[in-house]
Amino acid sequence: MIEANQEGRLVRRAADGDREALHVLYEEHSDMVYAVAYRLTESSPDARDVMQDVFVHLPGALKTFDQRSSLGTWLRVVATRRALQLVRKRRRRRETPIGDDLPSRPPRALDTIALERALATLPDTLRAVIILKEIEGYSHNEIGEFLEITPSASMARLSRARASLRASLGERWTCISTIRRSARSLTGT
Repeated sequence: MIEANQEGRLVRRAADGDREALHVLYEEHSDMVYAVAYRLTESSPDARDVMQDVFVHLPGALKTFDQRSSLGTWLRVVATRRALQLVRKRRRRRETPIGDDLPSRPPRALDTIALERALATLPDTLRAVIILKEIEGYSHNEIGEFLEITPSASMARLSRARASLRASLGERWTCISTIRRSARSLTGT
């Protein structure tokens, strides 16, 4: 883990085009960017595309980073927005993924698989809110900023998403901590 003052220096160097600094930031944050993108796009290739897009454009984007929040928090916002743009674009094009798109990792527990399937059935607007709130831990104010909706709209969407998951999962739905534990196992975090 990079210390805050060291990260600040790396951010300034990467914004100036220093490849070594960019590489260090990539090594530190790429897994988190991929995880956020994967949860929102439900596609390993799309998540890799989002991750690549975020880091390819990072030197220029860092020039607007005000460092009031941590770089990790800011990158989550950037990854969320890019992933949602890709999901919307894919929906407009009505693309259908071809073939099995499972990332290579060990088999998951049955509850995690059930949760993944239930999350996949949610509309994008509900899935984004429940992932950002219950898995990523953002507040409704932050989610509202990310998705350009009001905090009360975020709360309403979260309520609808929970109700839908409760109906889909039946007895497996015990509490929100189940979602967090299962979601963390998706990426090994």
